[in-house]
Amino acid sequence: MTKNAKGRQRLAQKPGVPKALVKNEYTDEEKARIANYSERLKREPVKFKSGEDASGKPAIVHETTDATLSAAKVTEALGTPNKELQSFLLDQVIRTFRGCESSEGIDYNKAAEFTNKAMALLNGIQPQDEIEGMLAVQMIAVHNVAMETLRRVMIIGQTFEGEEANVNRATKMLRTFAAQMEALKRYRTGGQQKVIVEHVHVNEGGQAIVGVVNRGEGNS
Repeated sequence: MTKNAKGRQRLAQKPGVPKALVKNEYTDEEKARIANYSERLKREPVKFKSGEDASGKPAIVHETTDATLSAAKVTEALGTPNKELQSFLLDQVIRTFRGCESSEGIDYNKAAEFTNKAMALLNGIQPQDEIEGMLAVQMIAVHNVAMETLRRVMIIGQTFEGEEANVNRATKMLRTFAAQMEALKRYRTGGQQKVIVEHVHVNEGGQAIVGVVNRGEGNS
């Protein structure tokens, strides 16, 4: 048996591996994309489910029994190791999902579903500290409000004024989201800005002028 055949045989024994990959039917580019997908799966966030707390009251609890790994993943997703702050931020963000709360209280099954969605988003943002954790939670909340408002824009039968109000509200939310992204970028880079050199001119005598040059009218 060749080395490649042995490798495919070992691959076939792994659970969840596509048969096409075992048969070597993917191109090199497709294999690279699958490898990238597999690498991202390694950072899958901790999962939550509806359950009960120590006192028997309804609560959102971890699905995993590995408390150490779970704590590490939640810390990465929220930017803080403080458990009280983690619970506070998660409670804030899941309440911004439509359907989590009603006049009858919290739907814990939906709350668990929304917690997992929030964790997936937070896992992508990867806040590095408590400031970034708060901003990440705000970004998800603003996104939720923006999309809910855009949903209302498409409702048939509403007045023009109502539609216009929803468009304006959604526009404000989307602008806020863009500003939040920029704020996160500035915070992470310490406010540093990149200097772009557009033109380099050398005057007679060999002296160089480096910088952004604006041409006036009539200049060539």
